[in-house]
Amino acid sequence: MSETTKNKYTLETLLPLNVSYDRDHILRQQDVDMVNRLVEVMEGSRTSLTPKIGDRMRHVDQEGDFYGHALLENLRADGMSVCLAPYVPFVGIGDPDIWLSVSGGPFTSIDPAEMKFIGWEDGVFSAWGHCGPCANGSVRFMAKVAKWEYSDPEPLYGDFTTETWRKLYVRINDNPESRYRYVADGTAFRDDSDFDRFKKNYEATVFNHSDSMLVVWC
Repeated sequence: MSETTKNKYTLETLLPLNVSYDRDHILRQQDVDMVNRLVEVMEGSRTSLTPKIGDRMRHVDQEGDFYGHALLENLRADGMSVCLAPYVPFVGIGDPDIWLSVSGGPFTSIDPAEMKFIGWEDGVFSAWGHCGPCANGSVRFMAKVAKWEYSDPEPLYGDFTTETWRKLYVRINDNPESRYRYVADGTAFRDDSDFDRFKKNYEATVFNHSDSMLVVWC
């Protein structure tokens, strides 16, 4: 279990995270007390044995797409709801744990038993300040949460992931009047020899995605 931090913030240490809030609403001790209470509850509920709402995750999906700071958003009947690319979430104290209001995406669901604990991380959270819900009225803070890891057990492309490789979807163009035989996002290749040079120069590995589409890792 992580070590709970009591009275983590003061006005002086919370201010750098909330400069614009302080300009518009003036950061108060009331805000500091609220944040410290949230930090104490959140950090006190963390464990290396069980994934909890608010924890973070390194996630690799079946397509090899890597997300380094996915957020465990809610526990549902079909597993833990995970936001793969979240904005800073809103947090509050619920029963028996915290609740989150999360935006971003995409979302997926994962069995918590398939998540591997890999350490601890400072997660960024926010909550409405003393002025209540209003423009620029949220206070940001950090709390230490557990970090998990999950990779889809049936990857389509072996060990290739976007953490360390570039992935291109390359469309095969069968129109004989076209200038390019292969077309990808941001690049194109006139013919097979042009494409072969690219594959050699960029140490590319090619997978068939469909009859008219290739997936190239380079």
